[in-house]
Amino acid sequence: MGKQHGGDHGTNLIERLAGKTSDVLSPAAADDLLALSGLARTEVERAMTDAYRRQGYQVADLAASGAEPDGGTLLTKAAQRVLLQCKHWNNRKIAEMPVRELYGMMAAHDANVGILVSSGSFTLEATRFACYGSIQLIDGPRLLALLRETRAAQPPAGAVARAGSAAR
Repeated sequence: MGKQHGGDHGTNLIERLAGKTSDVLSPAAADDLLALSGLARTEVERAMTDAYRRQGYQVADLAASGAEPDGGTLLTKAAQRVLLQCKHWNNRKIAEMPVRELYGMMAAHDANVGILVSSGSFTLEATRFACYGSIQLIDGPRLLALLRETRAAQPPAGAVARAGSAAR
């Protein structure tokens, strides 16, 4: 029988990732990678957009605005326009077509970079097309690493409150 996870599983997984530093896929990291595919796509999108917000990007949810019913997030900072999508979340291998679709959306939204995130991996054809289209592909292991970096870079919640009160 598989493990049962509560509603805050995504938060717990992201918390655990901050403590891992090995690049080797240990049994625990393999478990985390499997758990990652069980997260809701929206949880991962939220974590990704929060990371970009902390880097100074403006975030516009295209699905919420009705501009793009298929989803996606437009990230802007100065002249940089990045289209971020988490698609085909539970597929093990993502083919070329979703990468081509992202490329078309980039043109429609005047984005100069695209990022496609999946808990799985990408085919050789998808990877080749991404190279031509200024698209960054983030697969499951790379996403785990990014989530680790993001969590490690965040100051503890209490430290922010203490710093604010110390400045008074």
